[in-house]
Amino acid sequence: MSDEIWPAIKVERFYDELPKHYEARRAEIVTIINGFRHGRYDGAIAERMELRLIALQDGLELAAAEREPLLVA
Repeated sequence: MSDEIWPAIKVERFYDELPKHYEARRAEIVTIINGFRHGRYDGAIAERMELRLIALQDGLELAAAEREPLLVA
């Protein structure tokens, strides 16, 4: 087990962001950052996770929990 102490992850809420959207976005950001901190991502997956993290932090995408489910026919 690592003795490293990581700083707290702070996620700002956007001015017009609904609380449930903020909580879902914050939870996904925290999950991604913790994944990087613990070395869970490698290569192409790390690239995709970094892009996803940037999009979430910039408000360009909704958190996965807030997206519309895909209809499968």
